[in-house]
Amino acid sequence: MVDYGGAQEKLEVNRFRQLVDRDEGATGPTNMRLSEVHETCVDRLVVSMGVASWQGNKDVQEDRYILKLELQAPGDGKRVVGFAVFDGHAGNLCVEYLVEGLPKNLQKCLSAKPSLAEEHLRQAVTEACVLTDDDFLAKARELEVLDGSTMILCLILPPDDGRVGLDGTKGGGHCRLLVANLGDSRAVLCRAQHGRLSAVRLSDDHKPGRVDEKRRIEAAGGVVDMQGVWRVFTPAPANFGGRSVLWGLAVSRAFGDLLMKEPQRYDCVGATGELVTAVPEIHLYDLHPTDDRFLVVACDGIWDVLGDDDAVAVCIEHRSADLAARALIRRSFEIGSDDNLTALVVAWQLSNAEVQQSANGASSKKPRVD
Repeated sequence: MVDYGGAQEKLEVNRFRQLVDRDEGATGPTNMRLSEVHETCVDRLVVSMGVASWQGNKDVQEDRYILKLELQAPGDGKRVVGFAVFDGHAGNLCVEYLVEGLPKNLQKCLSAKPSLAEEHLRQAVTEACVLTDDDFLAKARELEVLDGSTMILCLILPPDDGRVGLDGTKGGGHCRLLVANLGDSRAVLCRAQHGRLSAVRLSDDHKPGRVDEKRRIEAAGGVVDMQGVWRVFTPAPANFGGRSVLWGLAVSRAFGDLLMKEPQRYDCVGATGELVTAVPEIHLYDLHPTDDRFLVVACDGIWDVLGDDDAVAVCIEHRSADLAARALIRRSFEIGSDDNLTALVVAWQLSNAEVQQSANGASSKKPRVD
């Protein structure tokens, strides 16, 4: 299996070279690189990010990612950094649109809020996702396409100045992590607990069989059925693109997926509302750098074959975030994942007072994963 993984790695490199040659020496389309590294700072937190992405055994690479998302907080203009993984389906149009459009809408919606308080953050991220989805759906109607995409988005935020922590520290004392999820990509934190490292899941997969998701889908007239995996279906065929289509999807929240958002527009009998929603599920956490070691953000091609603890175990064998991300996708391929593979690993540590930051916030001190 290791030899098989090595052969696939060579194949991925060759694919990327062909992509670069086709684009006449450019670095390729947005977020189509094999791997990438980025270092930055938020408040006193030094952050190192690494990502790796393989096409794998699929005919098309429909995964995309954002590694260098830089936002400004409302009012004081403090830095907010983010990263995201998108897993497309039924085509590349939706994922390409998200990479370009979502960051702009995040900044627009964040700037309209008075502060980075939790309530305002949740509103801004939700509004940005819905706005981006609405914009893409307008394009999908025009082109008559069924492209869609899941998303796992993370933002690292400075402490909330208006909040008092348990230790009495104004601002809570800690940077915060926001995780926004649509679909079955996942965020898993590595945390030191009781003298050992363990995995803590920070997002909940949106599968149609999840009790609350199934209830919401069926209330809108959708059908949830087990066909290999749990899937959501339109209750009847729809007239789309000059043909009769009975559409199904293995996730219950996503961007795009026109027939799942407005089936009644296309003469689907029995549907009364959207079956799949672009409203994200959002969680906020305080980051404790001495206990919280690193974060794994990956598409379902990774989680289909690796458990949360397995992914953490792979990462801690490697020194840096980029090497850990590369190891995750190679290991997933070796043990049988047939999907596109994208893994993003983020490590951090508190900076010392004497550490000098550059103009863009980068630090000479690099966090480690192992």
